[in-house]
Amino acid sequence: MSPEIMSTFVALAVTVMILALIFAILNLARSLRTKRDVRKAYHKARSRFYFGIFMIAFAVDQVLLFPTLVTYIIVLVLLFFGILNMIYGYKASKYFKGNLPIENKAWEEFEQQKHK
Repeated sequence: MSPEIMSTFVALAVTVMILALIFAILNLARSLRTKRDVRKAYHKARSRFYFGIFMIAFAVDQVLLFPTLVTYIIVLVLLFFGILNMIYGYKASKYFKGNLPIENKAWEEFEQQKHK
């Protein structure tokens, strides 16, 4: 692989890593700030999804920069856990997103009872 193409892939992987880490931290902060349980679980699931993307991009970056046997073993572990985090995060966020309207309705009823 030519150095120009390799540096482009490395730069792309680093960009994806930075963006995924920013979104993971943003969703984690949102989950810590909310008091609603379903919304908290939804943001944690989204955070796991983005952290999985970060792990996969980090693995790709490492295999491009350091092509050794030890790196390949570590990359396999990172890819495995990154894919698991992405799958779990996607499925959980899809599940909790479907429950957000139910929670909103319950919170509205709770607020109405609280102000009576």
